[in-house]
Amino acid sequence: MNKKKLPSSSDATTVKVLIFCPSDLILSGILKALEIDPQIEVVTIEKNTIESFMDSIRKLRPHVILFASTETLPNMREICKAIREISKDQLKSQMLLIGNIPSHEEIVSLINVGARGYFDLNDPSGQLPEAVRVIHRGEIWLPRDKMSSIMDRIISVVGRDMKEKTLDQLTPTEFQVLKLIGQGKSNDDIAEILFISKNTVRSHIKSIYAKLDTHSRLQLALYAINSALF
Repeated sequence: MNKKKLPSSSDATTVKVLIFCPSDLILSGILKALEIDPQIEVVTIEKNTIESFMDSIRKLRPHVILFASTETLPNMREICKAIREISKDQLKSQMLLIGNIPSHEEIVSLINVGARGYFDLNDPSGQLPEAVRVIHRGEIWLPRDKMSSIMDRIISVVGRDMKEKTLDQLTPTEFQVLKLIGQGKSNDDIAEILFISKNTVRSHIKSIYAKLDTHSRLQLALYAINSALF
């Protein structure tokens, strides 16, 4: 007899979502799609200015930001950077862009400055709650039919951007931490493998970020992959 899989404790956690969506029609679809997951809570909806949107992020500290637009704004990179700065010293807000998928280069550019992925308006609406949870875990969400080609492009761009940086800057332990991140290990796994505390792991990762001028775990993983560390 097949047993129904029980949700894990992380899956059962309420995810606070802030939505920016000037279009009533698209907003209606987003809200309807999110209704099916009782653990997703929409804390506010912004429809007007980017300034009020940023103020809401500061005040409400959402887990996930859904930024919906039918076309990419010319200042989208600056918006992503600003959200990353706001989140630096507080609960980190992950941002999922919703709209018509732009070029691979544009997606890569936005992910490199803080976005966690793109949800295509043509994708099934029932996948949106899953996308929110994936983003909440700090992972990347991309349209499944474009995932492989976009990730190849990300690896290429990250490798090109970082080729001037060397691993000589890292201590032996930091080098091992980076290698394990590239293998997809969690902080708990790294602490156990290297016989150090989780706080020490976090300190090493913070140091690696600074030395390699990176801003996300994804960038570190891609750097490790591109450097053929394993």
